[in-house]
Amino acid sequence: MALVSTFEVLVKPQLPPVGIGATLSRNVIQGYFLTIANVNFFPVTISIVFTLRFPVDGGSLPVPPISFDDFLSIVDIKGENIFPPSIDGQGKLIPEIVPQNNKARVTFTLPENGTGLLLLQANILKDGLLNTADFEARGYVEIFLSSLSGSDTATLLVTPEHRGTFFRPETASDGSGEIIFTNLDQIAYALPVSNGGVFQLSNQ
Repeated sequence: MALVSTFEVLVKPQLPPVGIGATLSRNVIQGYFLTIANVNFFPVTISIVFTLRFPVDGGSLPVPPISFDDFLSIVDIKGENIFPPSIDGQGKLIPEIVPQNNKARVTFTLPENGTGLLLLQANILKDGLLNTADFEARGYVEIFLSSLSGSDTATLLVTPEHRGTFFRPETASDGSGEIIFTNLDQIAYALPVSNGGVFQLSNQ
């Protein structure tokens, strides 16, 4: 096991919608992107574990996320996204049985010398999430080598990033009252990672 990085998943306003700066107000969808290269000459099966703290209900309805059902996980191994997760479980975000109910695991296999991309983001398919723009989750990420790998040890090159899309909900100009979302800009920035991103993993 090795610690990879922190993460922050958002669907939030960047600036207040009223008052000073209201004309510049916009929302952001920010996801966590993890690129993993298998530099070995054998397939490697890995698990990525996300740990976060969910909001505590203090009498009012908690703001999402309230469970891992509020997230989407997407894996790209062969140039196409595994979404929804495949039948064999690759790319599926599976909650772990721990007392805090605050850990979930994604397991997938990288071919020899293959590179994969894992994305964790808010489940924007849920009704109302883009309109309310009130989703915030932070935590940390660990990586594990599975006993299903081709060896008891493996070397991986890991690069974590946050990538975001700025958008603004607007009323359609055709008089229908429909809300449309205007894509305004993109942002991406790398996250600090230990050992220059080179991880020597063992399942022993």
